[in-house]
Amino acid sequence: SRKPMLASLLLAAIAYVSPVHYPIELAGNFGEPRPNHFHAGIDVKTDRMTGKPLYAMADGFISKVSVGTHGFGKAVYVRHPDGNTSVYVHLDDFAPQIEAAVKRYQYAHKVYATDITFPATMMPVHKGQFIGFSGNTGSSQGPHLHLELHRTQTGDLLDPLAYLKAYVRDTIAPAVYAFNAYPVPGEGTFQHGSSPRVFTFDKGHFSAWGKVGFGVRTMDHMNGVYNSFGSRLIRLYCDGRLVFSADINGLPQSMHRMMNSWGDYDHFMQSRVWFLKSFVEPGNRLPFLKTGQGKGYILFNERREYRLRYVVSDVFGNQTVREFTVLGTPEALGTKPVIAGPEALLTSRDNHWQTDGIRLDVPGRLMAVDRLMKPQLLASARGLSQAVRFIPGNVPLLGWADLAFRIPDATIDPRKLYVAMTGTGTPPRYCRSEAKNGWVYGKVRELGMTYYLASDQQAPAIKATSRSYDHVTLSITDSGSGTAGWEATIDGQFVLFEQQKNPTILVCDLRRTPVGRLQKERQLRVTAWDFCGNRQTFETSINY
Repeated sequence: SRKPMLASLLLAAIAYVSPVHYPIELAGNFGEPRPNHFHAGIDVKTDRMTGKPLYAMADGFISKVSVGTHGFGKAVYVRHPDGNTSVYVHLDDFAPQIEAAVKRYQYAHKVYATDITFPATMMPVHKGQFIGFSGNTGSSQGPHLHLELHRTQTGDLLDPLAYLKAYVRDTIAPAVYAFNAYPVPGEGTFQHGSSPRVFTFDKGHFSAWGKVGFGVRTMDHMNGVYNSFGSRLIRLYCDGRLVFSADINGLPQSMHRMMNSWGDYDHFMQSRVWFLKSFVEPGNRLPFLKTGQGKGYILFNERREYRLRYVVSDVFGNQTVREFTVLGTPEALGTKPVIAGPEALLTSRDNHWQTDGIRLDVPGRLMAVDRLMKPQLLASARGLSQAVRFIPGNVPLLGWADLAFRIPDATIDPRKLYVAMTGTGTPPRYCRSEAKNGWVYGKVRELGMTYYLASDQQAPAIKATSRSYDHVTLSITDSGSGTAGWEATIDGQFVLFEQQKNPTILVCDLRRTPVGRLQKERQLRVTAWDFCGNRQTFETSINY
């Protein structure tokens, strides 16, 4: 009986404190809709500058540190006894104890970009303890603290604002601007049409027949800032009955791309405005979207008035209500489209498509809805194969699919081949690739991009761009598969070069290396390699 009691004590609610010692203002909140992902945390403003001290929000221990991975730049993970882990992202630098442990690991493993895990006893921290400085590292678009909260066991993402409400003032209710009606093709009409259309609430009365889904455009706001935020809780009622609710919390990290299904991705790509659907598509498995048997669709099958009501609220309980009335009006529904055949991608099966020398495998779980491809085979000036594009426009999958190209010539070294991806106005990019059994397999998740088989025989280019008393700056570029890694030594001893905001620029602060200053000529040797295994070595003399 003692073990369950101990577990319940460890998982008891603990009080969290602010990670900064000034009033919290947000630039972004949890769950905001973005293309291909939800905003996974809150963005705390740092007065547009780096170097603000950051503090652990609760007791715990440093469980992990990331450097140069996941777009995080530098990040610290603090595991807490309540079953949560707080994550502090885009840091400029770590607290001295953490920095020393990171450097020891990097030098022991001769690596810059890495995730480092630590045992519970190595670096305990107390609530309010200094852990690092805010920054602008990684994929940050400007100085701020990106703060996440994870369920430690599952990695599911939680809303940090729910734990920091005492430090944020918000008396402003969400704004609810408009709704989008989505008649099911061949099964419903709305305002005498069968295509999705946007309406404002002020008209008040509409007509419909058959099966129709709805979506809402909403944004939240907070006191003292001009930013717009995502809305935490969305509910849709029909005649007083709850037909859909979304409480954005507990997001599995593997389901980020289902944002493209819950949000109207096509509409966003045209207008840069999100409508969030109040129905659930077949492949959408987001656990916080709740519906009844109708999956959030409303069936208008009686000649009467249906009263619909949206209720949108934030984590502080501020809420906005918008209502409209729909008159059930019998109307011809047209023909339901049939999606079938070899070029159909269905949620109910694993899909396989092949033409001469090219094949695509898309598991049904990667599709939100059934969709018909329109494959195009194109001439490719740079590739070893024809190029292929599967669907016009932007069509993201929910995860990684396999696209394979047959190797056209047995004399080609398969290790030098990869799948390249390009779009309108974008340079070719490397897709994670592997050669086996006469084919090159690439991982893809955008059906609207153009793909082809490419060869990379050229190693990265390395040059020293500047040298000073205590710093050396390098440029490493690769025009093919891209730079995969690098290693540098001074007089044969490993030294760390750190990647900068521009990932082709690397800087070594000689004062933070184990190479002592001898005030003499030293030999710097740098080796870089790309994703096809091509290696280049650069040597130069430095005075240090």
